[in-house]
Amino acid sequence: MRHMLIRRSTSAVALVGLLALGLAGCSGEPEAQPVPRTPGATSSDPVIQPGRPGEPNATLSGGAATVAPRTVSKDDVTFYQDMIVHHSQALVMVETALPRLTDTQVTSLASRIGDEQKPEILTMTTWLQERKQEVPPQATNPRLGDHDHAGMPGMATPAQMDQLAKASGVEADRLFLTLMIAHHKGALTMVGEHGKTAGEEVVEEMAADINVTQAKQISQMQQMLARLA
Repeated sequence: MRHMLIRRSTSAVALVGLLALGLAGCSGEPEAQPVPRTPGATSSDPVIQPGRPGEPNATLSGGAATVAPRTVSKDDVTFYQDMIVHHSQALVMVETALPRLTDTQVTSLASRIGDEQKPEILTMTTWLQERKQEVPPQATNPRLGDHDHAGMPGMATPAQMDQLAKASGVEADRLFLTLMIAHHKGALTMVGEHGKTAGEEVVEEMAADINVTQAKQISQMQQMLARLA
């Protein structure tokens, strides 16, 4: 009888011990598991680098797989530098004509052109600065260098700018429209020339925006000019 009591007591103690271990396992924090790694992956493995528009992808390996800054397109730089100068004359034309304009539609359009092209100049200036490229002085002073860029598409001559400064009434409205139509067409020519070469996407987007906006404004100005004839 005594042996039976001892065996039951021993069994009870063992059962209590097992239960205690089970509870401790349930109440404790789960053990962190190591993050699995892809077997065989090293820094020397080849990496596929997407190419520019129209260009194939490139396979890089080792140190060459490190992402490097994209080479700045000379065509993009020239386009932005020239367009800053081109836009700057448009701002001078608007500033010169606004006090002399009499037609409300012409006045409204002139103001809108100025409001649109100022931030575009800032955007192009920032892009050039970030890439350590020369920024034309017209970016901060639109009246600089008018004579140096007389051959740029659509640019008004100094004589035409003087004529605009002296015009008044309907004559000022007509002259402003005539000069700005030619100026906008010149911008479209510049956009078309730049479009023949692939460049950074952000530059292509700017060129496309200029093309759409100024083409629409040319149509509007032509209608105004016909009405004022």
